[in-house]
Amino acid sequence: MRIIAIDASRRQGVVSRSVETAALAAEAAGAEVERVRLYDMEIRYCTGCRMCMATGTCKIDDDLPELASRISDADGVIFGTPSYFRRADEVTRALLDRLAGYFAASGQMHLPGLGMRDVPRSRCVEEAKRAIVITACGAPEPLATFFGYTTGPVRELRSALGQGGIRTIGSLAVTDTWRRPGVHDWERDKAASLGRILAGKI
Repeated sequence: MRIIAIDASRRQGVVSRSVETAALAAEAAGAEVERVRLYDMEIRYCTGCRMCMATGTCKIDDDLPELASRISDADGVIFGTPSYFRRADEVTRALLDRLAGYFAASGQMHLPGLGMRDVPRSRCVEEAKRAIVITACGAPEPLATFFGYTTGPVRELRSALGQGGIRTIGSLAVTDTWRRPGVHDWERDKAASLGRILAGKI
């Protein structure tokens, strides 16, 4: 079982620690986990040229093609991003804006340099790839849920990953981070539990 843990937090705070908790739990369950910090990569916004639709690869020369291939090689994804006013942060939105272009309608990854006719199809892709989503915001409950500060980024990620045939099987939203720098025990336990579930060990 290969898992890629993507941390989109700029400050390496609550989101980073929760992603690492899930990753360590997945490793303890026998999975091989690759860690990626999104802010260490160059990810630019889509220009709307639709080149990906014609050729299966993007003309923008940045780190996204390599990351997309690493996601394709993984069986599962841990994705953590902070929430800013009901949306994922800027670098995450740039990633999600373009990631779906790397997948065919079946969920099969477009390989760099190959067109849609050259891409092999696999019926089991959607069943094989799973994801968990971790987010955090400064607002306390019940305001965080009522105004969508945490549910908004989760929906964004679930939709974008789903277009690539990656099914989100669980999520964790840490709230009230403005007043507390850490996470509650139950939040830490849930992050670990999600990591074990993703690794196939409940």
